[in-house]
Amino acid sequence: MKRLFLLVIFSLLLLSCKENDSQEKQPTVSTNTKGFKLKGYLENLYPKKVYLNKVIENSIYPIDSSKVIDNTFTFKGIAEFPERYALTFQDYSSVVIFILENTNFELVINQDQINDPLIKGSKLNNKLNEYKTKSKQIFKKIDYLFPQFQKARLENDAKELSIIRNELKSIEKEFINFSFNYVLQNKNSYIAPMILRDQLKSTNIDTLRIKKAYLILSNDIKNSPDSQIIESFLTLH
Repeated sequence: MKRLFLLVIFSLLLLSCKENDSQEKQPTVSTNTKGFKLKGYLENLYPKKVYLNKVIENSIYPIDSSKVIDNTFTFKGIAEFPERYALTFQDYSSVVIFILENTNFELVINQDQINDPLIKGSKLNNKLNEYKTKSKQIFKKIDYLFPQFQKARLENDAKELSIIRNELKSIEKEFINFSFNYVLQNKNSYIAPMILRDQLKSTNIDTLRIKKAYLILSNDIKNSPDSQIIESFLTLH
């Protein structure tokens, strides 16, 4: 069921806190020239060190580490552009992905809910959570199809399998349309190229639609690393 590729796309989305922000007219990067300060709190997770990793394609590269004291850790620095980063933990396989931007913000990480960290004080993570929450509503439509698909496959019911595939195509189309519309509505946010870049991971890449969406991004947003990757792709296609 290649149409289930959207589950892969969704899993790559960053997770953030439960607040929603309204559309920004200016790029949603902090103007804090002092850089970022990230303070983390761990629950049911007891590593001695936490590592800050840069995400490049499907790999992560450690660039900094912080000792854990009283279940807390801190990172400070300057982010040239808002980008996706990952936290990893000594002696644990858990990975927490988030957007690093130049502002003071906090992460509350619970091992029992490792995929849903609570992030406070980051507009970009809040904006991405808005996208994630609305996407989830679309993905829920897939849940009821799995048992139907398994039953039809066991019974070799070609007619039912065809119906299910058509339903999956419809859900896929709804998700893709929502994603592109979200990019258009947030063309002045660094969230836009992140979502647009994820479209490059789809089974059927709509190059023309990606190009049209990319062209409306503001010049500041086009300077981001995510935008540069999209531009390189479009140059080659």
